[in-house]
Amino acid sequence: MVTKAERVGELRALLRRVMRGLWARRSATPELLALVEGASLGRRHVALLAQVGTEGERSVSELARELGLSLPAASTLARQLEERGLLERREDPADRRRTVVRLASATESAVRDWLARRSRPLEQALASLTEAEQEAFLKGLRALADALMEESSRGRLRPHHRHPHRRRPHRDRPV
Repeated sequence: MVTKAERVGELRALLRRVMRGLWARRSATPELLALVEGASLGRRHVALLAQVGTEGERSVSELARELGLSLPAASTLARQLEERGLLERREDPADRRRTVVRLASATESAVRDWLARRSRPLEQALASLTEAEQEAFLKGLRALADALMEESSRGRLRPHHRHPHRRRPHRDRPV
């Protein structure tokens, strides 16, 4: 009989392997860098590009929220990716204050191929499971994600998304 401690130990070991694999995938691959002339791409560029390629056309504010970035940071990354020919930005016709971002038509198929190669290990892992096992696997991952977020002192928000701290008046300090 397997003990609870043994199961938790195996889970830790497996999560370390998964995290190493994910950590290695956070930077740009040679195939992606071949699309970009001269300039390198950082982790945040890759994350934003992957988000737009996976989720489709997004506003800059949606990207900022989904990636845990400030609005100016997301806007800068989108502009830099546009300059490199990977994204296209335009005003939202319904609201001119919003900027909408999508994959550039010239590089869209190459970016989608790159994303498909990145997703291959996930697809292989799910393909090796039955339908019921896939549901159980995803249920377990959801439970783990929820438990980790509950434990987090920051919750789902990054510190720069929180309301600014306002000093309260102090008897010895002028406001």
